[in-house]
Amino acid sequence: MKPELSIIVVGYKSEKTIGPFLDSIQKNRDQIKKEIIMVDNYPADKGADIAQKHQLKPVVIRNQENIGFSKAVNQALKRARGNYILLMNPDTRLVGSALKYLLDFAKDTPKLGAVAPRLLNDDGNIQPSCSKFPTIWNAIKYNFFGCKNCFKKYNPGNKTTQVEVAVMAAFLIPRSTINQIGGLDERFFLYYEDVEYCRRLHKNGLPVYYLPNAKVQHTHGASGNFVSHLKSPLLASAKTYYGPTYSFLLNSVLWIGHKWQVILRRKKFRD
Repeated sequence: MKPELSIIVVGYKSEKTIGPFLDSIQKNRDQIKKEIIMVDNYPADKGADIAQKHQLKPVVIRNQENIGFSKAVNQALKRARGNYILLMNPDTRLVGSALKYLLDFAKDTPKLGAVAPRLLNDDGNIQPSCSKFPTIWNAIKYNFFGCKNCFKKYNPGNKTTQVEVAVMAAFLIPRSTINQIGGLDERFFLYYEDVEYCRRLHKNGLPVYYLPNAKVQHTHGASGNFVSHLKSPLLASAKTYYGPTYSFLLNSVLWIGHKWQVILRRKKFRD
């Protein structure tokens, strides 16, 4: 029987997380017809073996090298049969009826690009997981006009909200949307694939929603912001996303903005 929902998870050094991830799906009594596809990008550990032996019997695709997140997701999309696709990280756990909330919302929203749940840290605190598009103008507003949500991840609040970007740690996309705009951009090995995909959705008039009553625990707990790409592996993906000229200008704005914030903090301290 054709599944209603295809859950795609990309594993990389996921030996310790894939079991609990699958357990959280198994414990969920949602009656949703679903399939699980695990793409393993790290053959050096037992992550794929653990998934293969799990009672849920996920489809396991074993890559002999790390082909990157975007390529792995697209690899799984070719095998997926569901009307809805849910991308999830192996370091996530479903909380309560998260799957049902996400799927019901998608079914009730005819024009939908994607919907993302509220992410929670291990301690239960809310994990900022949405952002504005990381443009030069948003960087200026963030650094010089006090718009704190303009250039870092934030929590949209307790109501269902349309957002510009949601991280792909848990990210549900209708099959019709994928048919219209395609899968992930394989130029991005890791990072910025979520920003690029959300921008493509935006350009095609397909909204992204944040659904706070659907909750997913995310062990990674990275609640940083786009500024961090200056001194991290994000740099290569950022250059791909922006192009060399825009990337240079944005980096210049961020650098000047950082210096300006330092000056303001020193002035405030002296006062």
